[in-house]
Amino acid sequence: MVIKKINMMFLVTVLISFFAAFLPISQMFPDYGARLLFSEILLAAPGAIWIFAGKRNYVQTVRLKKIHGSTVVLLVLFDIAIMPVMGLINAVSMLFVENTTTSSMAEVVTGHSFFVSMVLIALLPAIFEESVYRGLFYNEYRKVAPLGGIFLSAFLFGIMHANWNQFSYAFVMGMIFCLVIEATDSILSSMILHFCINGTSVILLSVLDILSEHFPQQMEEALLKSEEVSVQTFGGILRTYLPAALVGVVVAVVVFRQIALKEGRFEVVRALFVRGGKDTPPKSEGTGRGSGLCTIPLIVAVAILLVMMVLNEVL
Repeated sequence: MVIKKINMMFLVTVLISFFAAFLPISQMFPDYGARLLFSEILLAAPGAIWIFAGKRNYVQTVRLKKIHGSTVVLLVLFDIAIMPVMGLINAVSMLFVENTTTSSMAEVVTGHSFFVSMVLIALLPAIFEESVYRGLFYNEYRKVAPLGGIFLSAFLFGIMHANWNQFSYAFVMGMIFCLVIEATDSILSSMILHFCINGTSVILLSVLDILSEHFPQQMEEALLKSEEVSVQTFGGILRTYLPAALVGVVVAVVVFRQIALKEGRFEVVRALFVRGGKDTPPKSEGTGRGSGLCTIPLIVAVAILLVMMVLNEVL
């Protein structure tokens, strides 16, 4: 069964990441950018082996198709619209766990050129992570249960980040990426959206890096003030982020509808929530009657990641 093989591949990916955690990565790759590249290669390796060893066509397997040029513009607008929501989720998660992602990305941006930073933080994750989590996992899961596939592939995408802060917004982004693929019938759309989200972070960090270089004293004072403001209550976060997030959701829904209409997929997306999606293959093309998405290898992989996430917080 394809689902069992896909879930086994996820377990293999988790085990590789688990054993890699015991390697002297800092000594092997003193440069943080090189470490980031190494982690992306580890993530993509099992999927690449799955495709090439099975003599599968990459383009067909991951669902890579052309989209309209105007759809690209709409995807950029969609990215802008959902950013306040991501900010809200990130702020709420930081009430309970530490955000280590920003400092890690800042280290890459500070130590490399803008172009290299965009490649390492935005381009490679957009290609590798989308190919794995949407191209392989979601495209197989949807054949059994479209909505279940959206939820499960997003959950795996979130939990594979191995920390609670990233899990919170990566899980939501994973579901959004799947919906965007259904609206365009192409993984190219989620790659573009993923690139825009990560690329925005690179741009902001690069601007802050330039400002810190030219106005060190002012930036140090601003940083101290931001740290004081960052200690907020849940109510304070809602008052700060919720209005923009609600407006963003409304705009995102409108733009998403236009994307689906432009690509001729509006009825497909609507049917997804009504009867499982009219373009979903018959069971005979999936994993067979009575089969589910969760198998023993998947459960074991998730258990390992949960233990790692807990240990990361307490140690």
